Amino acid sequence: MKKKTAVIICVVLAFLIVAGCITWGFLPHPLNYNIGSVEQSGTTLSVVEKTDDSVTVKKSVGGDIRVLMFTDTHLDGKNNTSKVTVTKIVENVLKEKPDLVIFGGDIVTSGLNGVRCRQLGKIFEKLGVYWAGVLGNHEGDNPYSASREKMMDIYCSFPHCLMRKGLESVTGNCNYSLQILNPDGSMSHTFFFLDTFDEMSEETKAQYPAVNDSKYDGAKPDQVEWYVEKAQSLKAQYGNFRSTLVLHIPLPQYRDAVESARFEYGDKLENICCTGFEPGVFAALKDCGVTQAVFCGHDQLNNFGVYYEDILLSYIEPSGYGSYTAASSLGYEEKDWLQGYTRLVIRDDGFYETAQVRNSEGLSEK
Repeated sequence: MKKKTAVIICVVLAFLIVAGCITWGFLPHPLNYNIGSVEQSGTTLSVVEKTDDSVTVKKSVGGDIRVLMFTDTHLDGKNNTSKVTVTKIVENVLKEKPDLVIFGGDIVTSGLNGVRCRQLGKIFEKLGVYWAGVLGNHEGDNPYSASREKMMDIYCSFPHCLMRKGLESVTGNCNYSLQILNPDGSMSHTFFFLDTFDEMSEETKAQYPAVNDSKYDGAKPDQVEWYVEKAQSLKAQYGNFRSTLVLHIPLPQYRDAVESARFEYGDKLENICCTGFEPGVFAALKDCGVTQAVFCGHDQLNNFGVYYEDILLSYIEPSGYGSYTAASSLGYEEKDWLQGYTRLVIRDDGFYETAQVRNSEGLSEK
């Protein structure tokens, strides 16, 4: 009798454990962060125009524009490191008082992430800061994740989000441009954003010859054509201008650059997981002549910048504590971690100074 009772108890406990795990897996997982505590930061920008593939903002006063760039935040609601990541983002925004924040992809990841996408939007509404960015290879890659299209719908529903879904006729979910105008209406700087998707499909592998051993996808010809047409249109409207391209997966030229050029800043602590075929983006940048820099994310142990054929190829300083880090991958002490952000200070003429800024404290203090 005692044996039968013990078996029943074990079966019931096993059932409860399995049921609890399934329930946990299907519950929405919010960020472990008190959004109500967020303070106002503000911005000197105002939106002039929005279209499907373009946003134009204007400075209310003359002077520099401050831009903070974060990447690979990997906001996973099941992990307490997300709280650290969000805390650092908010602290850095309040410290730097940027006019604009840009994300380099892999922002909100893992399953059941729609609630976290909305919470991120609410945080920036509280901060009162405009934000933009691209999707990474881990957005929508989980079977329980919101789709990339749904994530863009959520982000674009917030007034301070400047992300655009792009033209339906162009492949991808976030191909758009962001123009920053001076108070007199002249162009200060433009940011172009391109979707680079996830890993290459079998169709992509068959269609585009490999140029390296990477498995990762990249921009397609119609996206490159969109960039060229948009760049030419803006040049006709504003004259010569300076711009920056933001994408998640690095271009193949990043590999070429580290073999032949001198680093301007930062370190290469892992292999470059770039696009596995030649997307033609770099050639288009050269031909158009209006884009002087490319910033990417994806490789979270790289934060270098290097000039290659007169174009700066740079990583955004990795910002998340939830994915792999210099601690988990290399055993580095926290003082040597890369987590932080990239700061751009843009002048009226479009030229800017850039700095890679590391967080002074991170995971161990929480």
